[in-house]
Amino acid sequence: MNRQQPLYKQIAELIREKIEKGEYRFGQFIPSERELSQKYGVNRMTIRKALSLLIETGLLLPKPGKGTYVNRPKINSAFDTIQGTTPFLIDMGLTPSYRLIYSGKRAAGWKYSRIFHIRPEEEIFQIFRVCLGDGDPYTLEYISIPYDLIPDIEQYDFKVYSLSAIYDQLGIIPYHDIQTLEIVQVSSPQSILLEVSEEESVFMLTETITDRHNRVIEYTKSYSSGKKFIFSAIMK
Repeated sequence: MNRQQPLYKQIAELIREKIEKGEYRFGQFIPSERELSQKYGVNRMTIRKALSLLIETGLLLPKPGKGTYVNRPKINSAFDTIQGTTPFLIDMGLTPSYRLIYSGKRAAGWKYSRIFHIRPEEEIFQIFRVCLGDGDPYTLEYISIPYDLIPDIEQYDFKVYSLSAIYDQLGIIPYHDIQTLEIVQVSSPQSILLEVSEEESVFMLTETITDRHNRVIEYTKSYSSGKKFIFSAIMK
């Protein structure tokens, strides 16, 4: 601990060390502001600033009316691979599920006709849903695919199925993925669905996926909280 740092940063570092050592475990509520104030012999304002610092980094999460608990470590999502959110959640030991907002077909229109290289009157299928890990929202997905890509697509319950599982089942092989990552501020409804504050900065990942024949098979725009994800890439 650096004694030259402000007191609240020193206390934040002490709490961080306790989390790293397993004294405060994932999902466990840490002591209250009053208890921490007594423990470290400082006023509650100092404790509040220390906790705010750890909340900003995503190490702690506040639960209104209950206290502040230890957050699960961020998911490190490789920026240079073709892999959906579900495998990452599973790798982190989370149980994935989906909250379906909308699914259905529509005419491609000008925007999607250019993305999929089809006529505007041709149909696409869209899925809007929230990806959950152990019931907590991690990613909001806006997925569009050609309507004829998956036979009888309406039979699939997208509260249950991941697209990657359907691709595997049908022998559809995503081959190339053009990814663009931006940091944007979200407002309603994205902020509500992700359970983050209005105007909070989140990751917005746009993906255009093609198969071996260079056909665009999926276009996805997703929003993920920076408190739960890290994106990384290997430069070659």
